[in-house]
Amino acid sequence: MNPGNRIYEVTIAHVRNDVLRHDVRSTSYQWFVDLDDLPRLPRGLRWLARFESRDHIGDPAATLRQNIDDYLGQQGIDLRGGRITMLANARSAGYVFNPLSLFWCHDPDGALVCVVAEVHNTYGQRHRYLLHPDDAGRAETQKEFYVSPFYPVDGFYRMSVPEPGETLSTTLTLHRQGQRPFTASVRGNALPATTRTAIRMALRHPLETRVVRFQITLHGLRLWAKRLPVQPRPPHPSETAIKESTVSVASRLETLVKDSVGMDLPVRLRAWDGSEAGPESGPVLVIKNRRALRRLLWAPGELGLARAYVTGDIDVDGDLSDGFRQAWQLARQRPQTRVALGPTGMAKAVVSALRLGAIGRAPKKPSSEAQLSGGLHTRLRDRKAISHHYDLSNDFYELLLDENMAYSSAYYEYPGQSLVDAQSAKLDLICRKLDLKPGMRLLDIGCGWGSLIIYAAKHYGVSATGITLSAQQRDYISKRIADEGLADLVTVRLQDYREFGERVASGTEPLFDAVSSIEMGEHVGEEQYPTYTKIMFDALKPTGRLLLQQMSRRLDAAPGGGAFIESYIAPDMHMRPLWHTVELVQDAGFEVRDVEAMREHYVTTVRAWIETFEANYDKFAAMVGDEVARVWRLYLVGGALTFEEGRMGVDQFLAVKPTELGFSGMPDGRPWVRTAE
Repeated sequence: MNPGNRIYEVTIAHVRNDVLRHDVRSTSYQWFVDLDDLPRLPRGLRWLARFESRDHIGDPAATLRQNIDDYLGQQGIDLRGGRITMLANARSAGYVFNPLSLFWCHDPDGALVCVVAEVHNTYGQRHRYLLHPDDAGRAETQKEFYVSPFYPVDGFYRMSVPEPGETLSTTLTLHRQGQRPFTASVRGNALPATTRTAIRMALRHPLETRVVRFQITLHGLRLWAKRLPVQPRPPHPSETAIKESTVSVASRLETLVKDSVGMDLPVRLRAWDGSEAGPESGPVLVIKNRRALRRLLWAPGELGLARAYVTGDIDVDGDLSDGFRQAWQLARQRPQTRVALGPTGMAKAVVSALRLGAIGRAPKKPSSEAQLSGGLHTRLRDRKAISHHYDLSNDFYELLLDENMAYSSAYYEYPGQSLVDAQSAKLDLICRKLDLKPGMRLLDIGCGWGSLIIYAAKHYGVSATGITLSAQQRDYISKRIADEGLADLVTVRLQDYREFGERVASGTEPLFDAVSSIEMGEHVGEEQYPTYTKIMFDALKPTGRLLLQQMSRRLDAAPGGGAFIESYIAPDMHMRPLWHTVELVQDAGFEVRDVEAMREHYVTTVRAWIETFEANYDKFAAMVGDEVARVWRLYLVGGALTFEEGRMGVDQFLAVKPTELGFSGMPDGRPWVRTAE
């Protein structure tokens, strides 16, 4: 037999608290089976346990699996062959009665999609409830089926139906207005589903489902004898007319947002039950499960949304860029005043959150979230922060970037220019601004995959040194130097810029004619930035030039780029307004001679990366996993919009180290600017 199949010896309890107290307990056993691999006892013993379609809702001529798949298909759910497990009584000695059968339905990756609860009453009627439990196995649904003659068809069920493992624990509680709840529970321990266990259970609990049916009838007679009022039995509705709940999840979310925030839904929502609410136009935010709500409860705002997106708990149906753009527009239009919730409003919000399953233990953080330790911008922590992003894999970046392997804003000289040509144009512009000539010494701090030092050596004949904290970048550059025969001109070091600075200060490092640092200064941090600029100043000969390409931010933007960027992309990053960078560069002793804004160039650059990323998404996901691939999709799309809307920019700063007498050696005008021919 399938080792995943099990038998549970159980204790069943029914507790009634309204009108009169009535407590009934009994012992029995139940089977937990895989519908694709049902247990099959030896021929002479099969009368002890059979699993037949006629004992459940659906076509008796079809398999149990086919009937559940057909039902889910009617609800718009396709498991794509995912596993279905069932907890039920087996037909034994020609008879079976199943008050409650449970079916756990999974996707091909094993994730739980839904649970089907099938209820049978003693009048020969059957009914299904479609449940979408939270991580703890809890779900709610309106009561829609007549079960007991002492309860009308009203109220709602709160069910706890975690898929059983070594232990079984299910609870069903009926809540009715003005009444204390009725509770039914099943508890048990797992036994192997072997022939020996089946025989032992049949001997210990002979004719067990007949006994269960008899106990239910006896229980009803006792309540009737106590003059408990009998409720009339309504006609049984057809299955197709049965809805999962009279109040949809999306409607509850809409109400919760309005009550707690004081605004209508900013975007359309589609909840895990298929219901929708919110504006008709634009992208749809798909909330796939209750865990998404708990992520927002424990980390409200950007971080909670990011965690839910990268783990697949939420998704966007439509253009992700449009979704971001719409959200930012609504955020700007939204009044800054918050709704003050009184006791009644707070109570309503809490009740709504409870019913939605939003209140619970904090979900586990995504594995792709950066986990750094140690003091901020210590050398060890900086190395870990750089490794988190840049040591993803060289194959990943080779697929994403252009042939130059330039991971920074390109410089577009005309509309429609290719990414590789625009990156080459950026590299050449830097070389021209630095006025590089054969035999000069160039230092590139934070050299990435070597795009600038390789280009400058090949096209300008300089002797170039690059330093990086990424081991994978160092290895990539070393191979490229060897492959292109540039060992006499290009050197790469795995080194912290502060270690390099110590060599400069000690006089063991020869001075350079030019220094560049391309989009590395953001990783230095606010407190270390003066050290960073002083090292570059000290490394230069008098009249040597510095080319700094660096991101800037609007004064009201987050210095680290926001919770998502800080947690997933560039931990400990710090950006500052443009004027502040100019001030810090000047404070180091430099004379700033030129600043060129490149914000629009970055928008076009990132859009080119997005195009490559989406065209090769399956390859990227195969390299790094779907979670990290979703991190990058969010990062690229959000980054493009941030630059597009001006919340962040990128600039090139050209500065010079003047002599003690103030001589700069700089030309009049801007000879590095190419005029149109």
